[in-house]
Amino acid sequence: MKNKGFTIIELLIVISLVSTMSVLVFYDYGKNTKIFSLERSAQKISQDLRITQQKSMAGEGSSEGLNGYGIIFDVSNNNYSIYQNNNENPYYDDGDEIIETIEMPSDVKILNTKKDGSSSQTISISFFPPDPIVYIHNDYSNSEAIITLSLVDDETKKRIVKINNSGGVEILKDE
Repeated sequence: MKNKGFTIIELLIVISLVSTMSVLVFYDYGKNTKIFSLERSAQKISQDLRITQQKSMAGEGSSEGLNGYGIIFDVSNNNYSIYQNNNENPYYDDGDEIIETIEMPSDVKILNTKKDGSSSQTISISFFPPDPIVYIHNDYSNSEAIITLSLVDDETKKRIVKINNSGGVEILKDE
């Protein structure tokens, strides 16, 4: 007569293997969630830059006094705002209307913003129709904006969003 089934030792070995694998998988889960949040934030900024650029090219919401759209990044408040440019100034000012303010997730921060290598607490990127002409903080030629995001608890984990005056947007991984 053959015994069918598992011995207690076989069951204990299988249970210990499954437990060990579960611990290994879930140990990195929190860290990977934060990295995913960082990547998602960089992708959202890139997407918002492109959508804002498209709104400007399409003349969306076109009315007298409308001169395109833009985004202003604010390091100190850890957010950025999409605005409608209502005057001739190629940057955000009091005459412009904030359409939406996007707060960064609690585990991600805007580490810094730079225009051509110079750090700034705020930086505005404006798109003027019909091309659109891209102004980076009042400059429309040979200029580049860099927005660096990092994890709140680990500033070595970074994503860099770059935009230049031709409207090209690029996301770089900097770890």
